[in-house]
Amino acid sequence: MKLNKKLTTLRVQDSEIRTYEEKIHHLADQMISIDLDDGVKKNYAIFQDVLAKIK
Repeated sequence: MKLNKKLTTLRVQDSEIRTYEEKIHHLADQMISIDLDDGVKKNYAIFQDVLAKIK
């Protein structure tokens, strides 16, 4: 029972990692340039799909 629960957890994590990797890979392929002087909010908007929400 414990092994089945652990296997299910690992499968869910694997799926999340693969989805995240696809998004990161897509952004990396675009070779987007950012200017750190633009500030967090502007740069956050560029990467909002792969970053946690600003609280």
